[in-house]
Formats: sequence, structure tokens, C-alpha cells
Amino acid sequence: MTPYEFDDDPALFSSRLALAVAVVAALLLGLGTGPGLLGQGPELLLGLVGAGALVHGARHVTEDESRQRAVGSIWFVFGIFGVVAAIGAYKPSLAAAAVTTFGTLSVLLFGLSATVGIDEGLVRSLGGALSRSLVVVVAGVVVLAAVHATLFRSVAVLTVTGYGVLVGVTPLVSFLMLQIEVLVLAVLVERALAVVDGWLPRRRFDRRETALRQLGVRVGDVPKGVYVLLGLQFVLAFTGAGRSLFARLLVQTGPFGTVVGRFLQSWVPHALLGAGILLFGSVLVARLCQRVVVRWIGREPPKTLGYAAGGAAVSVLVAVLTALPPVRWLVDWAVTDGSALDLSFGTYGMGTTFLGLVVVALCAVLVSLPVFMFLVWDETTSASDDGSTAGAGLLLLASIAAGFGDAPAPVVFIGVAAALATWDLSVNASLVGEEVGRAAESRRGEVIHAAGVLAVGAVAVLVTLLGVEFIGAAALVVDVPRWRAVGALALLLLALVCFAALASGDGELGDDDNDSGGDDEYQGSGPWYTQFDDL
Repeated sequence: MTPYEFDDDPALFSSRLALAVAVVAALLLGLGTGPGLLGQGPELLLGLVGAGALVHGARHVTEDESRQRAVGSIWFVFGIFGVVAAIGAYKPSLAAAAVTTFGTLSVLLFGLSATVGIDEGLVRSLGGALSRSLVVVVAGVVVLAAVHATLFRSVAVLTVTGYGVLVGVTPLVSFLMLQIEVLVLAVLVERALAVVDGWLPRRRFDRRETALRQLGVRVGDVPKGVYVLLGLQFVLAFTGAGRSLFARLLVQTGPFGTVVGRFLQSWVPHALLGAGILLFGSVLVARLCQRVVVRWIGREPPKTLGYAAGGAAVSVLVAVLTALPPVRWLVDWAVTDGSALDLSFGTYGMGTTFLGLVVVALCAVLVSLPVFMFLVWDETTSASDDGSTAGAGLLLLASIAAGFGDAPAPVVFIGVAAALATWDLSVNASLVGEEVGRAAESRRGEVIHAAGVLAVGAVAVLVTLLGVEFIGAAALVVDVPRWRAVGALALLLLALVCFAALASGDGELGDDDNDSGGDDEYQGSGPWYTQFDDL
């Protein structure tokens, strides 16, 4: 942003105060819900830490520098894992699950609204980081699973053993395999040298390279008679008459035939040709991997690599930590014998299991992101108002869920008051930012407004507690069915929501009429929340 560009983001003090109030209220609701002294406090604390890491990552992912994107992607992936782990952990009741989920998401929305704002650019950047990191983590899962199953060593041992048994059956089979090896090596030499020419710069005339190139041949240049001859030998090699005829031919040639037979069934020529096939074949495999990586990187390699840094960091960290004996012993000690994790450790490996959990978390966020943004985003309001309004609503739902979870009445009332206070503070922050700008010196007015809001909330909580203490006991003599009381409360909340919607919708029609036909109207092929990648 240039020094002369107007920054209409929410004011810092009010938005940060709203975030702090939401964090404190969510922690209180978590501590008051569930069994035990701490209730859902540990799970909610994990979710809040994950939400903080996610917000920090989202702030860096939207930057233009590749280094900032890489740092943001790392924080973002770790934050996702923390949030999903907190939400997906075992809960003793539905109310406890609702408090943890709504409280964590509420703080997350307030944090995004206070820092970057929930808009098109944020969703595109987060979608790019999610998709690229997911691909890297999936590749890490495949590699760790192959290492745990000793796939590479098993394939090598089976290949060498099976090949040795095959060439040692009869001299004719060994002779046929030797010809096939020579043909495959000649084809690979020609293809590999063409690939190397594209990798290396132009060099001076090299006699050794020219001699090596003369050994290569294209597949289309191989005479058809060679394939016919190999086919006839294949038929003879798998018939008893053909094998006995070739063995009799070697016997009739005397000592020369004996030497040729021993040479054909020796491992030396096959090992030399196999090493050449492995060498030149690895060049073609490297070229194939290069094409796949280039296609995956796309048009902007720095941006793609920055987005994928989170997945790479998680994969490397999990692979290194799960390979250390102290870490493995500690995890085995913490996991219950016979549990799902213990069985997964024995079947797929510890590193594969943990990376698989990361894949599940990333997929869950990638699937739920468009739905969540569809519910949150509103074209008639600013990016900061969308997140703060949804965050206040989620905090209110968490307070109601805490009430159903047998939380103490003061905790529930504080949660409801905090939901209203955070919404008011966020709206005031947006208004101040739109009117005078984010960088303006408006701290004094914000402090006065915040003090009034918090004072009104505190008085409301105090009056409610006094009413419950002195009036609630007398009201208990009235026999009101539970369904009627819950229905009355639901209708009251619905009336408050409708009133707030009508109050906030005043003047929107006139503003839309005045702004219609402007040049800043977004022109797109579809809703922006359905487009997740800016590459």
C-alpha cells in the first residue's frame, strides 16, 4: 500500500479488543462445560492455539513475497491440524462438542476479520495453499508407507531373485534374455542421450559421446526381422523340444559350446547389461518426474512452491520425528494397546498414520471451506463485517450450548453478553475504519465506546444474575412444560435476529441504487467462493 492509499480496514483497537473478548468468553465457556474441573478447557485451548496459527498463516499467505507465502503456508497447515484435532477429539456430550466447535470457529472468524478480512483474495490464497500442501502430504504418505512396508527392498530382492532363477533354467532362456537386454539397452541409450542433450548446454565435439550414441537405436528403426527372430526363440525356449535342441547343439560344438553355455548362465553379462539399463532408465524416470513437477508447479513456480511449503514442512517433520527412537517410545507409551492408533501403527507405520491424519484434516477443511464461506459471505457488507457477524453468532450459539451442557449460569450469561459486545465492537471498528481510516488516531473515541459497551454488558450480566437469584426461586412454583419454555426462548431469539436484520438493512436500497453502474462491480463467471486457486 502506498502512503497516499486510503486503508479502510477495521480500526485496530476495537477489532483486537473484540478478538480478546471472544477468546476469554470461549475459554470460560469451555471451562464451564463438561465434566471435571477443566471441562472442555484443554480441547478449546488447543483449538484457540490452532486458530491463532491459522490466522497468522492466512495473514502471510496473502502477501506478494514468496518467503512470506512459505511461512504463512507452514503456519496455516499447523493451524488447520490444531483446529481439526480440537474439534474432532472425543467429547462427552453434544453440548460439549458444540461449545468447542462454535467457540473455536468464532475466534477464528474474529481473527480473520481483524487481520486480513474474509474476501475473494483470502479464499483464493487459502485454497492454493490447501491444494498444494495436500498434494505434497499425500506424496509423503505414499513414500512413508512404502518405506514402512520395505517396498523398495522387497521389489529389488524379488526382481534379482526371480531374474536369476529365470536365466538359470536353460542356456536357451538365458540367451533369449541376453538378446532382449541388449535391445532394451540400445533403445534406452538413444532416448536417454536425447534427454541429456536437453538438460546440458551445447558442448564441443566429444568422441566418446559419439561412440555411445552409435550404440543407441530408435524403436521404429529396429528391423521387424529382429522381433520375428525373438518371437521364434521365445516359442522354442518354452517348449521342451526347443530347449533340448539348443542344449544338443552346444554339446556338439565341443569345448566351445561348454564355454558358451557357462557364459550364458553366468550372472556377469546379465549384471553388466542390467546396470546399464538401470542407469539409462533412471534418466528417463527423472525426465518423467520433471514433467510431472513442472506441470504441477504451473505458470508461477515461486507462488506454487510457497503454497506447498506447509505440506513439505509437515511431511519432513513427521518423517524425522517418527524415526527417532525416543519419540517412538513416547508415542507408544501414550497410545493405548489395541486402540485404533495402535493397530494403525503396526499396519501402516507411525509416520504414515500421522501424515494420514494431516491429510484427513486438510481434506476436511478443503471440502468445508466453500460451504462455510457461502454461509458467511454477503455481497452487501464489507469483508470484516461478514466474519465478525458470523463470529458473534457462533459465540452466541456456543453460549446456548453451554447452557444445555449444565454450565454455571454466570458463565452462560457472560458468553451471551460477550457475543453482543464483540459484535458491537466489530461493527464500530468497521465504521471507524471506513470513515477515518485504519491509520487514523481514533484510540480515544474507541476506548470510550468500548468502555460503554463493556459496562453495559457487565450491568446486564449482574442484573440477570440478581434476577435469577431473587426472582427465579419464586418463578419455580409455576409449572411450565420444558418444551414450551424452550420454544419461547427460541422465538425470542428469532425475534431478536429479525430485529437486528431489519435494523442493519436500513438505507441499503438507496445505496445500491446510487452505486449501480459503477466500475468497481465484480464481474466474474461465478461466485468467488467456488474458485479456490489463484494460480
